[in-house]
Amino acid sequence: MTEKIRVLHVHTLPVVSGSGINTLLTMEGIQDFRYEMALACAPGGDLIRRARESGIPVHEIRNFVSEVNPWKDLSALVQLVRLLRARPFQIVHTHNSKAGFLGRLAARWCKVPIVVHTVHGFSFHEDENPFWRWLFLFLERWAAGWCDTMIAISQPMVDWALEKRVAPAEKIVKIYSGIEIDSFCLPANPKLREHFGIPKTAPLLGAVSKLWEGKGHKVILDAMPRILEAHPDAMLVIVGEGSLRPKLESLVARKGLGSRVIFTGFRADVPEVTALFDVALLASFYEGMGRVILEAMAAGKPVVATRVGGIPDLVTEGVTGFLVPPGDPGALAEKVIRLLSDPVLRERMGRAGREAVTERFSARTMVREIRRVYDELLSQRGIGAPSDADFRTKVG
Repeated sequence: MTEKIRVLHVHTLPVVSGSGINTLLTMEGIQDFRYEMALACAPGGDLIRRARESGIPVHEIRNFVSEVNPWKDLSALVQLVRLLRARPFQIVHTHNSKAGFLGRLAARWCKVPIVVHTVHGFSFHEDENPFWRWLFLFLERWAAGWCDTMIAISQPMVDWALEKRVAPAEKIVKIYSGIEIDSFCLPANPKLREHFGIPKTAPLLGAVSKLWEGKGHKVILDAMPRILEAHPDAMLVIVGEGSLRPKLESLVARKGLGSRVIFTGFRADVPEVTALFDVALLASFYEGMGRVILEAMAAGKPVVATRVGGIPDLVTEGVTGFLVPPGDPGALAEKVIRLLSDPVLRERMGRAGREAVTERFSARTMVREIRRVYDELLSQRGIGAPSDADFRTKVG
């Protein structure tokens, strides 16, 4: 058996978010065959814990931060360069804007044979300050020249990259950010409902995402008073952790929603929690794909989400859910009220959503297609790569 191909995944923060789960499933799915995975990211989070539990080596980059910070960014770049020089990797696979730029630059300096970057979203979205938007676009175009292939996680991400001339079409491949479909096909557990203190008959809304500004939690909370006027017994579960939590909890208190909103924090049992929802919500202002939408659809839940980024690539308006403008609590409340008032519509949309989440959205398919990208690039460079017969993915 030939020596394993060493792959370093570079991810900015150690958070089990959409991009973090994408990275983790990719590493777990390919690890232990002829590819040897490793992770480089900021220290101290659940992504690191779960990677280590899967036997994946972790290299902590102490000064990785999501915001622009010249001194920390330079320090993180130096740490990456030292890592790549100390232990050569045949492939560096970067994720996120910050890790994508610094990781690709370090790989270029260290002459790593193959560099792949996954586009989970772009920082030059319309809500960004015009100067920063221009700068981020410039940096993305620059960094695109330092990698061999860019993986876009949805068709809108492909279209956006081409529209902004980030990279030529031949460098971009679309691979959906897959989910473990079967794990979300669960019946609701009444004991978990009791654990959260949710009455049996209370209609339950659910929002699963990291608690950051771009996810639109404030919009959902602004919509809640109107929703409660129509459905006074409705409740909202906010699943996830993040820096915005104290502000959101303060907003809940000011609006007098304390008895109707539950913050669960980070949960390792997201499939079980999602099974409790009557309606799933995602009010993001920008979103590469919105994998929590896929998870809700796999669980048979209708969704109300914003018409941004890759979300319209997943949600069929009026069939699997409703799309609303970002930052519009009135529109969101209207669609939620409609769904809560019509159980037949909820059932029909939930069933349609489950049928729509086919094999093309599975983690198995994602891993297989990413591995194919690796194989093709290795073949082009004349570097030994595993054959298809050697590959047996562990991802369901």
